[in-house]
Amino acid sequence: MYEGNKLGICEWAMPVDGPYTCKMARELGFDGIQLELGPYERGFSKSRSAVQKAYLEMAETHGIEFPSMAVRVTDYYSMVSEPGSPEHEIVRSGIDAGIEACAAMNVPILMIPNFVKSAIRTEREFDIAVAVFQKACDKAEGLGITIAAENPLSIPDTFRFFKSIDRKNIGLYFDLQNYYLHNDAYTPDILEALFDLILELHVKDGRGKELSGALLGEGSASFNASVEVLKRHEYSKWIISENYYDMPPLCGPADDPVALIKKDVATLRSLFS
Repeated sequence: MYEGNKLGICEWAMPVDGPYTCKMARELGFDGIQLELGPYERGFSKSRSAVQKAYLEMAETHGIEFPSMAVRVTDYYSMVSEPGSPEHEIVRSGIDAGIEACAAMNVPILMIPNFVKSAIRTEREFDIAVAVFQKACDKAEGLGITIAAENPLSIPDTFRFFKSIDRKNIGLYFDLQNYYLHNDAYTPDILEALFDLILELHVKDGRGKELSGALLGEGSASFNASVEVLKRHEYSKWIISENYYDMPPLCGPADDPVALIKKDVATLRSLFS
């Protein structure tokens, strides 16, 4: 791999839950795990010191890094609902908890997605999202945390989004399937245009419009062409697998999630070497 390039996996893509993911991730050939803050209904579990300690101890034991953390509460509660509404305040509390958890666990990047309930579809929602990210960046800056925005906005709207936020500690979390999945866009072109904004990278694939429905390079998201763009630019940051290895359509009743993970790890190691 290019110097500095490391492989990780999303915590929610693993077939086990909890700190044990550190042991399994290392055995499967990963260097790190992208953590998830935890759901609102369980009090954002990574915000609790006992949970943080358990993960940190297992990471140290097994040589696993935590390059980033995701606040996926935005998939279930709307960031772009009107400020002051219950859903908006739940999201804001989750982002604040995520920033504090990152600081406590020495995780340098907090990823905030804008999909599902928090998808940006109108100018009003765009403006609300901008304000949320501005506040997140301001809180994170003093703690040495960088905020990563993950969304399927067009190239012009992505540049407009970051210009509107106007903070130094923000960048793009790029996903190799999402632009095709949500906008029917040709990912390599988007990747080429937005490359300089990227903080970290999700890799997943799918057949047609199936979310994570294929092993890497076996789907419709132009994975191999995107890899060529990455290699041409000598991408040297984290590559994080977000294929859902224990869920359909990728994983059927007769499939072994661990075997599926091993195939994708082998693909990534062969492509980035």
